[in-house]
Amino acid sequence: MKKITRRVIATSLAAITTISAASVSFGVSAATEKVRLIVKNETYSVSDGAAWEGVIYDKTVDISDSKDALSTVTNALHDDNVSLTVNDTQWGSYIAAVSGVSENDAAQYSGWMGVQNDWVVNNNLAYIILRDGDTFELTYSVTLGSDIGADWNNPTTALKELSIDGLTINEEFTPSNTDYTVTIGDEVKNVFVLPTAENKNYQVRTYKNEYSPENFGCRKTDEIEVKAGDTLYIGVGNAAWPGSYPAETVYKVHVMAEDAQLGDVNFDGNVDITDATLIQKASIDLVKFSESQYKLADYNRDGRVSVLDTTAIQRMIASK
Repeated sequence: MKKITRRVIATSLAAITTISAASVSFGVSAATEKVRLIVKNETYSVSDGAAWEGVIYDKTVDISDSKDALSTVTNALHDDNVSLTVNDTQWGSYIAAVSGVSENDAAQYSGWMGVQNDWVVNNNLAYIILRDGDTFELTYSVTLGSDIGADWNNPTTALKELSIDGLTINEEFTPSNTDYTVTIGDEVKNVFVLPTAENKNYQVRTYKNEYSPENFGCRKTDEIEVKAGDTLYIGVGNAAWPGSYPAETVYKVHVMAEDAQLGDVNFDGNVDITDATLIQKASIDLVKFSESQYKLADYNRDGRVSVLDTTAIQRMIASK
């Protein structure tokens, strides 16, 4: 009798545990991915006949189950009672009007365009996949994109602006200069890299310590942890990225220690065998140094960068 009772109790406990576990599993759902959605018209004024101008919508919304921009935008605006017209064609669906501002209102071929993380999308929004943390703008253009920064007659992949929120770039920014430095103490800092392409037809992506354009990289809204010795790479218009065809441009920002000294070409605050190796490679053109690095690489101060600088550093290290 005791055995039967124990078995019944054990079975009951197992059932309770199973039900409890099921309740927990049903009660926990995956976090919904979000995107900041902005709807704006800054190119077609009320004085010229627009129903409204400025920013009509700016909100963090859920990314749709299919993750595309078209369904995400339409779902969000419908949920918030913002009037929206979507036209269906043999080439797919597109947004034709928002709250009374419609395609062809301002001029022939004027209409609504998508901007994903500061890149003007030249594609149907149904084919644009959003990622958690993206910023997506639905913006009105009167001149096929040139009035919002995307000019088909300008093939440049230069940056228009570059700053780093959290650090100050030592050199004045000019689009033609691709090498910069920032100075940091011995701490680790979290920063935001804020590049703007001169032509927003081309994507901009930021990487730390290795330029790997096959990956998504970092956006303006992504916090990046940096320390002395790190290098930030900002690529513009890589051919493998959507919307990119001309030769890309890659900018570098070296994170330099406050006490960077002669020979410290990797800017980490120490002069060691790593610096000697880099200088040796630079002396035979295997790596390219920035102007700042060349100044630090001339360890023996003879006015040039050569294997003699490498040897001098090696001797200094050996004498310690």
